[in-house]
Parts: sequence; C-alpha cells; structure tokens
Amino acid sequence: MQEADLVKTVEELQKTVAALEARTNDLTFKAQITSKLFGRVGLDRFFGEPEFWENITDVGQFECSERCIESLQTENAAIAANTTYTDEERQAKYVDAAKRASECHQQCQQAFPSFP
Repeated sequence: MQEADLVKTVEELQKTVAALEARTNDLTFKAQITSKLFGRVGLDRFFGEPEFWENITDVGQFECSERCIESLQTENAAIAANTTYTDEERQAKYVDAAKRASECHQQCQQAFPSFP
C-alpha cells in the first residue's frame, strides 16, 4: 500500500468518525427535545416510533474507529519525536503506522457492521 493510499484511508476513517458523531448527536438531540416537550410519555412515544429504529447508530464501531485514530496519532507523534531515525526510516515507520491503523479500522468494520 502506498503512502497516498494510506493517507486516503486515514482521511476516510476521520470522515467515518465524523459521520458517526453526527448520527449520535442527532439521536441525542431528538431525545432531549422529546423529553422536554412531552416528559416521560414523550420518551415512550419517541422510542415507539419507527423512525427511531430506522436510524440505528452502533457506537461500538465509532468507539473502535476512534481508538484506531488515537493510536495512529500517538504513534505518529512518537515517530516524529524520535531523533534517531533517518528520513527513510521515519517514512517507513509512518507507512507502517498507517497500515496498522487501516487494519484496525477494517477490524472495527468487521466487528461492528454498519446498518443499511
């Protein structure tokens, strides 16, 4: 896998995390509005609506992907801080870290498949 592919993969991971955050925020917002407007009865109605169940968010994939990105960022910072690497070694380390992040994300997708 080339560096450009790895960068693209990381960018896709970041977009996936952002999309999952937006979906989670949407459901949280809906729940807050409903509970304020209708109280407990409103929550029962909210959870009983088909729309709630059509917008299923699996936070497991989000949290898993977030750990992959955090791990990559930590590893990249350690690589950047290491002054003993040559430029070629440093580049190889960055590529290896990106490969591991990509594999981590793929494992997240397998462990927590997306809903249609």
